Amino acid sequence: MPLDVFQQVFSLSLASNLVNDYTGPLTGLQQALQFGLTQLVFPAVDNQWKLVWGPVVWKKQPEVDSTGPDNSWYIAFHPNLQFEDGSVHPTYVIAVAGTPVRSTYAWFGQNFAVDSVVDFKDWVAGGIQSLPVAVRSVKDIVPGNAYIAMGTATGVHILLTTPAPEGAASAGTTLLDFVKNLDQSSSPRFIAAGHSLGGALSPSLALGLVTAGVFPADLTLTYPTAGPSPGGKAFTELFVATLPPRPSQQSGSYKSWNRNLVNTLDIVPQAWSVRKDLSPKQNLHNIPPVYGLPVVPFVRGITVVLAFHSLRAGVIYQPLPGQYFTAAPPSKVPENLTEFIEEFGSQHAEYYAKEVGIPLPELGEPLGRTYKLREKSKEEKRFEHPIIGEFEWAREHPEEAKKEIGEIEEDEEVKSFLSED
Repeated sequence: MPLDVFQQVFSLSLASNLVNDYTGPLTGLQQALQFGLTQLVFPAVDNQWKLVWGPVVWKKQPEVDSTGPDNSWYIAFHPNLQFEDGSVHPTYVIAVAGTPVRSTYAWFGQNFAVDSVVDFKDWVAGGIQSLPVAVRSVKDIVPGNAYIAMGTATGVHILLTTPAPEGAASAGTTLLDFVKNLDQSSSPRFIAAGHSLGGALSPSLALGLVTAGVFPADLTLTYPTAGPSPGGKAFTELFVATLPPRPSQQSGSYKSWNRNLVNTLDIVPQAWSVRKDLSPKQNLHNIPPVYGLPVVPFVRGITVVLAFHSLRAGVIYQPLPGQYFTAAPPSKVPENLTEFIEEFGSQHAEYYAKEVGIPLPELGEPLGRTYKLREKSKEEKRFEHPIIGEFEWAREHPEEAKKEIGEIEEDEEVKSFLSED
């Protein structure tokens, strides 16, 4: 049975993560992703999909072969994609994978990339290709302005300004230049999609391109899944005003544009709101008891650290509009941090694929070896995801984590956060 438009877009979105489970030379990761997309994914989804830009695999340290991707993304084109209302349109999908860099220094010294913000409109007005600049201090925050997390803005900047490498589609061209020069006479649709950190980057990218006048709002859609909150209340309001939710008339929790698809048992979309009164279904308070009581004590402490970094921004993060489902709960309440981590690893990945009704795309170890790649260990794979990586670091470094938790719990804003529980 053919995949519907949402299933196809989600398949392309997840496919941007094909090489996330591997480490190796940058060229090997790049070539493996390109082969996987063109020879494995596109034929399985719909053989009319074609790679028109990228893919790009980006590393913060490109010369280090012992690491995996920090970001991967590409653009695919379909000449006549059928949408949920029966209409058919030429369509471009920008598929974004986002993986945080594994910290090489102490967890308590890591910049969680949400503790500073960028004025979104000022940044776009100054040229979206320009490097985003964080607001200098909390005192400079202007009430009502649309702020986005510095980490998200930096990620969007990388997506827009990194040229496609040699051997990729449209080699030497940046994503921004590619989309600026597209022929829009046939009114093509543009869809930005991403999972996990990509679920924050892709809608922010789309909003930036529309605000900058590159894409028309009425022809632009987003399909974020499992994404953390990219910005504050005014940013979310700007997103909704520009790209309002477009639910389908068809049945299925996953059939909606411009909404973040959220499994209520996945902790990643619970970041970064600290106010459960403003966002009952998505806030950090929901993390400790998400799999039942009693709460694992260490889980509560790690959540306090996450809240501390969110509060430092001077902006209350607010989720994008959500489309919710609840996956199968664990058979028993986790009794320790290891069991907690094992559970939310499944809730963050495979349960989304089950809900949408598609298989998780895989590169396969034999193909990985062809490109001199090494599959990551189970522990290494956990660092691919925002929030989950922080829990894994704390599990591996319990004494350092406990020390930082104890210090943070004395912060006055954190005390206020804890008083809401």
